[in-house]
Amino acid sequence: MSRLTSVSPYRQWDVRFGTRPHGIDTTVRTYQLTPEQLERLRNGESIDDILKDCKSVKEEKDMSNKKIDLTVEEYVEMNKKGMTDTEIAQAKGITKQQLYSWKYFRKGHIKRLLEQSEAEQQATEQIQQAQQEVAATAVETESERQESTVTEEIDDKGIEWLKREVIHAHKMLTEKEQECEEKQHMLEAVLARNEELHKEVLTLENEIARLKELVQELTNRNERYHDTTLENERELRALRMYALHKLQKDVYGA
Repeated sequence: MSRLTSVSPYRQWDVRFGTRPHGIDTTVRTYQLTPEQLERLRNGESIDDILKDCKSVKEEKDMSNKKIDLTVEEYVEMNKKGMTDTEIAQAKGITKQQLYSWKYFRKGHIKRLLEQSEAEQQATEQIQQAQQEVAATAVETESERQESTVTEEIDDKGIEWLKREVIHAHKMLTEKEQECEEKQHMLEAVLARNEELHKEVLTLENEIARLKELVQELTNRNERYHDTTLENERELRALRMYALHKLQKDVYGA
């Protein structure tokens, strides 16, 4: 036999699995699929995903069948503390749907306890408010009594002090009245002087107007004199020329 086609004697017989422990779970498990699951399997969905969904549904059923360890009193107390239904469900290890179902069958009892708790709280607040009002009234009464006692003790001293204050105030008032009279006289003198100055101003304004008219008249007169002087100078020049011409004619002849 050719060396290329020879087979080892170890490999010529049946498969050997060995005798060493392998630790593999060889338990056979059987599953009964529902028609819906069979349809999902035919559509190509993985068997592991289908069985996983079965496991989650079973866990939900186990959770729904679990007994809820919660009383109405406990629920009301937790609700008064401000806990929401979600927080209560988490604290008790149940789902929100379970808590809703639990509340539905006990809603009357829960409502009565809540109303009773609210009424007790309101009564407690009213009692505390009344106690505070009584305490405030007592404090106010005691304060008024103490103030009245102190007032009686200082009445005599207060009267003497008020008398001195009245005398001092009357003295100051008299001084202020005298100052006002003096200032009134000064004001009248100033007003009289102001009136005199006003009259003087009017007189000066009239005098200024008269002087302006006089200046204007003198200016006009000066202009007339100037014109007359110019005219006289022209006539004088003409007379001089005539006299010179006459003299030359008389001396030298025509």
